[in-house]
Amino acid sequence: MESGTELEGLRSALSCVYEKLDAESLTEPDSTELVARAEVIQDQIDAIQDAISNDEVARTRTPPAPPMSDRLF
Repeated sequence: MESGTELEGLRSALSCVYEKLDAESLTEPDSTELVARAEVIQDQIDAIQDAISNDEVARTRTPPAPPMSDRLF
């Protein structure tokens, strides 16, 4: 599943961003940029998770096709 791999990569990237944010020698401009990157990555993660959830809901809500019959009544 491609979205699963992408989701895993984004989560890894977000983890790296948070690790950098914990660095003591981080300057204010760097911190601001990292927070912005974290927000973008989190938005991407949320979008993928929403798409996956929507696909699952659509599959569960789709009723099975009625049996075919030549008779009208």
